[in-house]
Amino acid sequence: MKNDNNFFIVIVITICVLVFYPALMKKVVPQFFPEPTQSQLQPEPELQLQDTIGKSENNLALKQIIPTDVSYNKEKTYGMYNSLFAVEVNSPGADIKSIKLLQIPDPITNAPTVLMDTQDTMPGIFSDIGLTDKAVLDKIENSNNAVIFHYSQESGLKIRKQVRLDNNDMYKMSLSYEIENPTNIQQVLEYRIIAAAGIKSSAKVDARFNNQITVLKDNKTKKKNLSNLAHKTIEGEIVLTGATLRYFSLITVPLVKADYVYSYNPAINEEFAPTAVGIGTRGLVVPSNETLRLNYVLYAGPNDHEQMSKLNLEVEQVRGSGLFAGLSDLMLLLLRFLHRVFRNYGVAVIGLALTINIFLYPLTFKSLKSMKDMQALQPHIEQIRKQHKDNPQKLNKETMELYKKHKVNPAGGCLPMLLQMPIFFSLYGVLMRAIELRGARFLWINNLAAPDALMTFPGQIPFFGNSLNLLPLLMMVFSFLQQKATNTGHVNEQQKMMGMMMPVVMGVIFYNFPAGLVLYFLTNSIFSFFIQKNLAKKVEVAV
Repeated sequence: MKNDNNFFIVIVITICVLVFYPALMKKVVPQFFPEPTQSQLQPEPELQLQDTIGKSENNLALKQIIPTDVSYNKEKTYGMYNSLFAVEVNSPGADIKSIKLLQIPDPITNAPTVLMDTQDTMPGIFSDIGLTDKAVLDKIENSNNAVIFHYSQESGLKIRKQVRLDNNDMYKMSLSYEIENPTNIQQVLEYRIIAAAGIKSSAKVDARFNNQITVLKDNKTKKKNLSNLAHKTIEGEIVLTGATLRYFSLITVPLVKADYVYSYNPAINEEFAPTAVGIGTRGLVVPSNETLRLNYVLYAGPNDHEQMSKLNLEVEQVRGSGLFAGLSDLMLLLLRFLHRVFRNYGVAVIGLALTINIFLYPLTFKSLKSMKDMQALQPHIEQIRKQHKDNPQKLNKETMELYKKHKVNPAGGCLPMLLQMPIFFSLYGVLMRAIELRGARFLWINNLAAPDALMTFPGQIPFFGNSLNLLPLLMMVFSFLQQKATNTGHVNEQQKMMGMMMPVVMGVIFYNFPAGLVLYFLTNSIFSFFIQKNLAKKVEVAV
């Protein structure tokens, strides 16, 4: 009974950890556990929305938003610059053609990272339908950080559309409209604005992280991979929408009431997918002899909590919230600290692996001891099975008495691993998406965010592809040695086969993973191998 009681105590402890650990993390990193609150993004006082107009009567056809062909006519491009951005704005639509991040180099070309580029195949960010698309362009004013377009409509409306870089230390752009109605007639408009477009998606591993994301005012979040987008709308009061990528985000925040989000992706171009995510507003009332002002903010930068939170617009919530997000942030802080100590992110990853292993050592020891105990009992269990193969009840009773006699918990090897799972998933997220590893060098590795590629082949080779990635092969070797060190006692043929197959399976899975992630698990395998070799001498069961 004592062993049964211990087993149930461990189960209760595990449940308590799973229940109360998020509450503890909420105290440590509260930014990742936002309380449901009303959005602070309220429509400007002069903005009136006529919600009684029927949706079907006023909806614009999706084909009006994005042309079905791959052509896009522009007359001229204007440049905007500051310390963070180089931006191209098209005329006559006042839409953003491309965004380059000047302080974040591309790890392949070492040139500034191209965050988005429509390549003149589609309208860019801030292109609109329903406001300026059919208006006459009267004049353009431009400077290094702003471009202002002046339009006039046949209805008599005068529209001033400004695209602006706001600040030298924030990854922020602004779109503002001034809609003047000098007539004596109230006018009602419906319009849409593209929130994200021209997203580069050339690497398969990157494409996994490319998502459309929409946050509604009731804190509901809608997310879908960009490769699966189709003609679709999401109804509701929109807090923000756009696209999140592996390392970056393009997020537009309406500072006016927005009624729905639309998406479009004809999947025409493989490298620059003509994906568009946009925001729509219905029933915008422009009173006679008055001027309305509409404002939008675009975050175009890295998925960094500090940078996103500078805007004070809740953009950082697209990074996720909850237990894993909080743990991931702690892991990232530790990785940055180790980089400040060692001045190299490869060494920092190794240091992170060692630190986590030392921290988890008690659980590792518990798991190892339980597995060794079970292995030592295997000959006796096999003997009991042969004696009572025709009597399942007697077999179970004798087996449990054997466990009690030697104080062995059959679940003892699994429960410590269960408690480590939150840390494992958090580390995976950090090492797959940490922009700090993008372009970081270590030994022969030029980019810790890509496979290590010790050698590059002229063509494709089965299993290896076009490169020889050494780290996953080393991880296979040490995983095999780790299995050998673990299975030093009596093991059956099935366990031996699993011990042979698991390192191979892990090597195949990790072969094209980023070098930083594989380096972490390689270090983990080496550490575990030597710990197990040492502990194997100490763990014995008298039978």
